Amino acid sequence: MNVVGRHRRTAPVNFWARNRQRADKRTQSASIRIAAPPDKVWDLITTVASITDWYDTWDNVEHAADDERLQVGTLFRLIRHRIGGDDTALCRVTSLHAPRRLGWVQYASQLPTVSVEFDLLPDGTTGTLLNHTRTWIEPIDY
Repeated sequence: MNVVGRHRRTAPVNFWARNRQRADKRTQSASIRIAAPPDKVWDLITTVASITDWYDTWDNVEHAADDERLQVGTLFRLIRHRIGGDDTALCRVTSLHAPRRLGWVQYASQLPTVSVEFDLLPDGTTGTLLNHTRTWIEPIDY
């Protein structure tokens, strides 16, 4: 597989710093208002190479060179550099309903498997409300 890497250049959005809600011990939800229309936000969050620019604190994303846009079944690996070793997570896109909903399953060694969902809603005439939910699930086989 031909792999493309990308380093994060800007700080990612910290969804968990604002409006954090915990529905139960297995789910966390947060929302953020973005001063951009939903189609522009959708383009950003579905571009594989830009995931580390906005999602969590990952440093690199590896993906097949021909996977420029996320689609159901897309696999990518997130990498976070740490002293003493890197954290990695293998992700697989499980749902995509343009331009409203994106979801993937994120598996990291030694950690529970997480379902990650993003829902986009128009906010006023030019903004977007981005809802982000993480649900911890049982490990699954890729």
